[in-house]
Amino acid sequence: MNRCLFCQEVYLPSWELGNLWTRQVTCPTCKIKFVKRGECVDCGKPGSPCCSDCTAWRQQGLTLQTTPLYLYNEAAKEFMRRFKFLGDTALLEMFTDDLKKVKIKQAVLVPIPLSTERLADRRFNQAELIARQMRGKIAPYLSRLEGPAQSKAGRQARLARSNPFCVKNDVKGKNIVLVDDVYTTGVTLRQAMFRLKEAGAKEISAVTLFRSV
Repeated sequence: MNRCLFCQEVYLPSWELGNLWTRQVTCPTCKIKFVKRGECVDCGKPGSPCCSDCTAWRQQGLTLQTTPLYLYNEAAKEFMRRFKFLGDTALLEMFTDDLKKVKIKQAVLVPIPLSTERLADRRFNQAELIARQMRGKIAPYLSRLEGPAQSKAGRQARLARSNPFCVKNDVKGKNIVLVDDVYTTGVTLRQAMFRLKEAGAKEISAVTLFRSV
């Protein structure tokens, strides 16, 4: 018998062949609440091979292939409330197997940083914890200026804000995978990409837990 990390109910683990080599921490009822990414090849939004947002980004020369694991539905919002804002970091084990399967080749994992103020308030960087679940080297190539929490900013405010990132180390010629929790407008990831490209990084892609819809 197992106890589900998400709902805390006791359940019988599955004995299907595909589950024998993984640690089952989520009950079947909770597991199906998390919906896999959609069709957009650039950001995982449902409905189109390339959504209108990513088409616009491409036209600006700001293509960024992002791999989200799941869509940001009600179950995902509850997960983020407990993981990010209540500090229940153990919940992240729900997605460890999925994160380890993400192919990053020879790239370096770069978590999207928090400002010093935000990090002191929260005491952990959720993007860094996500990156630790993946198979790859983590490097803190970026720092972030002080500013308001972007989780509380509306779409237009996110699109209009100035670039808060600085590159701390030599990234010339490096392949980088940015890591964050939720892809919302794509602005944060592209601002980080812009700074890294400006500093000489070679190829940049991204991984997130969720894609907002």
